[in-house]
Amino acid sequence: MKNPLYRRLPRELKKNIGKYLALFLFLTVTIGFCSGFFVAGGSMKQAYEDSFEKYNIEDGHFTLYSEATDELKDALKAEDITISELFYKERTISNERVLRIYKLRNDVNKVDVMSGRLPEKSDEIALDRLFCKNNSLSIGDSINIDGRDVKITGIAALSDYSALYRNNSDFMLDSISFSVALVTDDGFDELGDLDLHYNYAWLDGKTTPENKQAERAEEIQKIISKYGILTDYLPQFLNQAIKFAGNDVGRDRIMVQWLLYIIIAVIGFAAAITTRSTVEQEAAVIGTLRATGFKRTELLRHYIVIPLITAAAAAIVGNILGYTVMKEVAASMYYNSYSFPTLVTVWNADAFLLTTVIPLLLIFVINLFVLGRMLRLPPLQFLRHELKKKKKNRSVKLSFGRFFTRFRLRIIIQNIPAYILLFIGIFVANVMLMFGLALSPMVDNFAQTVIDTKISDYQYILKAPYETKNEAAEKFAITELQNEREESISIYGISENSKYVKKSDLKNGKVLVSDSYRDKYGIKTGDKLKLSEKYRDKTYELEVSGVYSYPGALCVFMDLSDYHTLFEQDDDFYSGYFSNEEITDIDERYIATVITVTELTAGANQLKDSMGMVALFGVFAMALYVLMIFILAKMVTEKNTKSISVLKIIGYSNREIGSLYNYSTGIVVILSMLISIPLQTFIFEKIYYMMMREFNGWITFYIAPWVYPVMIVCGCISFLIAYSLEMRRIKKIPKSEAIKGIE
Repeated sequence: MKNPLYRRLPRELKKNIGKYLALFLFLTVTIGFCSGFFVAGGSMKQAYEDSFEKYNIEDGHFTLYSEATDELKDALKAEDITISELFYKERTISNERVLRIYKLRNDVNKVDVMSGRLPEKSDEIALDRLFCKNNSLSIGDSINIDGRDVKITGIAALSDYSALYRNNSDFMLDSISFSVALVTDDGFDELGDLDLHYNYAWLDGKTTPENKQAERAEEIQKIISKYGILTDYLPQFLNQAIKFAGNDVGRDRIMVQWLLYIIIAVIGFAAAITTRSTVEQEAAVIGTLRATGFKRTELLRHYIVIPLITAAAAAIVGNILGYTVMKEVAASMYYNSYSFPTLVTVWNADAFLLTTVIPLLLIFVINLFVLGRMLRLPPLQFLRHELKKKKKNRSVKLSFGRFFTRFRLRIIIQNIPAYILLFIGIFVANVMLMFGLALSPMVDNFAQTVIDTKISDYQYILKAPYETKNEAAEKFAITELQNEREESISIYGISENSKYVKKSDLKNGKVLVSDSYRDKYGIKTGDKLKLSEKYRDKTYELEVSGVYSYPGALCVFMDLSDYHTLFEQDDDFYSGYFSNEEITDIDERYIATVITVTELTAGANQLKDSMGMVALFGVFAMALYVLMIFILAKMVTEKNTKSISVLKIIGYSNREIGSLYNYSTGIVVILSMLISIPLQTFIFEKIYYMMMREFNGWITFYIAPWVYPVMIVCGCISFLIAYSLEMRRIKKIPKSEAIKGIE
C-alpha cells in the first residue's frame, strides 16, 4: 500500500513555500555560478594544457648580448637542443603603451588568430586580443610606430604569452600598457636596429622528469654562458608569461569549490534546523504515528525528502544555467585577465560531481544528523512535547528591565541554536562581503602610496654608462638578485648625499630594505639577507639596518661605494639616473628602460581591472544575509505561532508583536555583525597574506575606513528586507491559532 505520509508532502511544501523557494533560488544561483565556473575553468585548463603540443611552446628562452655563434649552436645541438630565432624590438606608442614586436612564427610558439588575419605587408600588424580590448582597438584601426602608421589586420593570442608579463619579475601582468605583436620580415626590418633583442627559444629533445628540470636548465645555461654573454635566461617552468595563467585557473577552482561547500553547509544546516522546527510543531502527530506503528526511518525519510527535492531541483536548474549562461560569464572573467586561445567547451563529469553529487550528499548528511538524533526519542516524549533527552532545565530568571526587554531576551534564550547558526551565516557573509568591498580600495591605496613615495619622477636604467648634462640627474647603480624563494630583488647603489634617497642608516656595508620587502618576508633590523645571482652560482649576505618607505618594489638600498665593493665594480660605475625631469640628451640605444609612475602602478591597475569575480562575493554575501535572516526569523515566528495569536487576543498590534519577535532577531543580527567584524578581519588578513605570498611583489594590507560602515549598512538592509517579509507572515496568523490543540 502506498505510504499515506506521501500525501502530506504537497501540503507541507505549500505551507512552507516561501522558505523552500528562498533555498531553491539561492542554491540555484550558487550551483549555477560554480557549475559554469568549473565548466569554463576545466575547458580553459584543457585548452591550456593542449596548447603546449598544439602550438609547440618553447622549453625555455634566452637572450644574448649579440647573435649566437656557430660554436654555441653546435654545442647546443650536441646536447639535442634545438634553438629558433625569436628576435624582438620594443617600441612605445601613444599613451606610453609598449609593444614587443616579433616576426611571424612558423615553428615554435605558434599563434592562434582569433579574428582577422596575420599581416602580409610591411605596414600591417597583429596584436594581442586582450591588449586590443583594454585599449579599444579593433581590426582596421591604425597605430603609429616610429612616425609610421601601421594597420591592425589581426587579433591573436600568442601561445608563449597567455599572461602578458613584460618582465618575469613583475608583480603583476600588464595587459593595459604592454602587448606582444607580429609583423612581416620586411616590417620588422623597417623598424631599424634600435632596441633589438637577440632572443632565442629552445626545444629540448631529451625528456626530462619534472623533478630534474631545474638541473637540466642549469646544464643548458652553463653551455650558453660558455659561448655567449647572457642578458636573460628563462626556462619554461619559471616563465610567468607561460605558467601563471594555467596555475591561476587551478587556484581559482579550489577557491570557488570551497566557497560552494561552505555555502552549501550553511544552507544545509539552515534547512535542517527549520525542518527540526517543523518536527517540533508536529510533535504530537509524530508521537501518534510512532505509536500506531510507523518506523523512525519512515518518518526520517518523510521529513528529509522535501529539503532533498529542493536541493536536487536547484542542482538541475543550476547545472543547466551553468552549462549555458554562467559558463559564458565565467569564461569572460578568464578572458578579461588572460590571453587564452579560442575556447572549446569540454564536457566532463567532474563539474557534475562537484556541484550536484557532493552538495546533495552534504545536505543529506547534515539533515540526517540533525533529524536522526531528534527522532530517536520514544513516542511518549513526542506526545508530551518533551523533545530533549535531558530533563528540561529551569527557565532563566529575568527580573530586570521592562517587559518588552525581558520578552525579547527570553526569545533569544529559547532560540540559541538558531541564532548560533545565524551568527555563523553572518560571519561567512561578512568574509565574502569584505572580499567584495575591500580589495579594490586596497589596490587604489597601494597605487596612491606608490605615487606618494616614488624615488623620482623618472628612473633611467642604462645598458651602459652614458653621461648627461641634466643637473637634476643623479647616478645610481642597480642589479637584480634573487632570494631563497627565487623571487627577484632589486639592489640599488645610492650616491653619497643623495637628494632622492635619504640613507642615513647605511653604514659599514649595511642596507635598508623596502617596507614591502619587510612586510612580505617579516624582515627585522639586524637580520641577514642571503641573495644570489640568477645566472651564476654566487651568493651575497647583507645585514639589514633599517627600512625605507618604498612599497613599489621588493628592493634593497645600499651605499654606492659599498655596491662597487660588493659586486667588484669600478669606483665610477653606474647603471642609471634618478631624475625629476625628463632627460633628453641620452642616446636611446643606451637606455634599457625608463620607470615612471605609469610603470610603478601598472600592476595595480591591471589587478584592479581583473577583479570581475571579486565583485560577485558582495552579491553572494547580500543574498546569504537575507536568506539566513529570513529563514531563521521565519522559524522563530513559526515556533511561537500560538504565543503570537495569544498576544493578538489580549490586544497587541501587529507592529508591537513584530517589535517583540523580529527585533529580537535584529538584536542578534547587530551583535553578530559587531562581534564577527574583528574576527573576520583577522581571518581575511591571514587569507590575504597567504595569497600574496604566492605572487611576485607585494601590496600592503589596507582596509578602507568606509568598508566597515558599508558592511553594517548592508547587514541592516538585509535585515529590513527579511523583516518586511516576516511582518507579512505575522499579520496572517489568526487569533484562532491560540485555541487549537487545547484538550
